[in-house]
Amino acid sequence: MNHSQTLVTYVRNIAELNFLAENHNPQVKIELILGTSLLSRFFDNSEHELIELLRKARQMNFSVTLEWDVLNQEDRFLKTIQLIEKLPMHDFFAIRVQDPGAVSFIKEKYPWLKIHLILENGNHNLIGLKKWSEFLGPQLDRLVLSNELSKELLADYSKALSIPIEILTFGRILLFYSPRKLLSPVEKKAVHDQTIEAFGTSEESPHSGFPLIENLHGTFMFNVKDLYLLDQLQALNEMGIHFLRVDLRFDDSFNKFSKTILELFAGTITEPEMSLRQNNPRPLIKGFYNINKSDVLFAKLKNKRTQRLDDFYIGEIVDVERDQQLALLVKSTHWDLSQLPEVKMITPEGKEKILQFTWVKSSLGESVKSVEQNDLVLVPYVNGVTVKTQVYLNPKT
Repeated sequence: MNHSQTLVTYVRNIAELNFLAENHNPQVKIELILGTSLLSRFFDNSEHELIELLRKARQMNFSVTLEWDVLNQEDRFLKTIQLIEKLPMHDFFAIRVQDPGAVSFIKEKYPWLKIHLILENGNHNLIGLKKWSEFLGPQLDRLVLSNELSKELLADYSKALSIPIEILTFGRILLFYSPRKLLSPVEKKAVHDQTIEAFGTSEESPHSGFPLIENLHGTFMFNVKDLYLLDQLQALNEMGIHFLRVDLRFDDSFNKFSKTILELFAGTITEPEMSLRQNNPRPLIKGFYNINKSDVLFAKLKNKRTQRLDDFYIGEIVDVERDQQLALLVKSTHWDLSQLPEVKMITPEGKEKILQFTWVKSSLGESVKSVEQNDLVLVPYVNGVTVKTQVYLNPKT
């Protein structure tokens, strides 16, 4: 570990704060992020808990930043401002902001307070980053950049920008956000500003297990794999990236991994991958760090196996109930089932299966003799068949 690098992490309670104080190497720079449920997407602390954490962290001589990363409409934004104005802002080293309105408010009302600008969801180009730097001037203390940037771009940006860069090096990858509450209608019960967690399945790919969270601020969907760049600390240091964030707020990750990560940053261990990979609830990836995968993703989106339409095309599998049945969305104009046909099924990966259905039922479970375009029918489960599998008649040759 190069001691010019700083470990940036979140602290949610006194127990976590005490653990960091007792176990970190004094030579390792640690910066703590604190927040409340009103200010932060994934903190559930109250105002009182935040102030108590801040007081203790300052006593322990930690550098503390306040997180204000929510994207609010006007009514809640005004409530957030009221909270900001009640907090002891001079006790924070800096404030982390994402919403342009929040940036403007801090710039106008607290011109002395350093800003860590969160640009993880946009501003992937150097021109945009430089414009933010010009707008905020010396008040801008750090740019928090997206994990969608490749190693080459991060290195170029680090050289071209005079502002320090921070990136996520371990934690969940946010894929989707909506201010709407999308899980509570599925739960079929009224949930008022409570947190709901679930797992989702993609309709565009065979992947499942996407972590979902609904809370006060909306609905968030994360990648099925977590970002892991902790084996790249030396390379990142050589690139000039000295602020490395780990996010241990989910899956009991703080209790599982904080000691290992502290030892890694202290240099007392060099290969924590085995421990992290074995205990992390999801696979770990480097994301876009090694290569810009846009071309690969576009190729998948244009996958001919999921788009072909010809004379023998029936439709595609839209749902899989393991060991029970498949849901088939019919795309052909008419499909005669007076004699159950032999079909060819082609998965998104290109695997082919030729078989004869033993039955075809309506979505209500009733046997059918013919179906029309856009009908949804049920067919027997086939091992290895996933969502987006294409189904064709297999004409006798």
